[in-house]
Amino acid sequence: MELRIKDSGAATVSLLEGKIDKLEQQARHCNIEICNVPEKRGENLSTVLESIASAINMTLSQRDIIAIHRVPHAHSKNTRPKNIIVKFATRLLRDNMLSAYRLSKGLTSDRIGISGAPICVYINEHLTLRNKELFRKCREAAQANKFKYVWIRNATILVKETDDSATFAIHTESDISSKIVANKYHTETATET
Repeated sequence: MELRIKDSGAATVSLLEGKIDKLEQQARHCNIEICNVPEKRGENLSTVLESIASAINMTLSQRDIIAIHRVPHAHSKNTRPKNIIVKFATRLLRDNMLSAYRLSKGLTSDRIGISGAPICVYINEHLTLRNKELFRKCREAAQANKFKYVWIRNATILVKETDDSATFAIHTESDISSKIVANKYHTETATET
């Protein structure tokens, strides 16, 4: 009886954690996260964002941006520059920024007017810590199992083994096992027979 209560309590906690994470992710639906932009004392992040928008051929005005700030890393030992979070006035603006970035085929610090050796700058959807961790694990499993594509679309992790294969959504760690690892195993045994 006591074991059943513990299992029920653990399941309830897990369910509630999942619901909280979904709410946190919904609160970020107008946000992007800009990674690897070198930090400078007294920097003007609005000017940095304008330079990024110009480099990827997107027009932005001040009224399009609700907030912009740097956030500390989840792990204190991380030596990379703090990420920049931008909250746009609408989700459409956020999506347009992500599309323009993808079409630009890469962005480097020198293209946005930052001196020094050029380094890659990345723009992503602003994921919760839980989703970032799941995305990291998914990329590792995909690489180990030779999946060609792993990406995020509207806070959903998507994977695809080859250009011609089906696309799978990954929502939990068990999805990684069942849709990447197990799928790869079934593909290999099918080709052996």
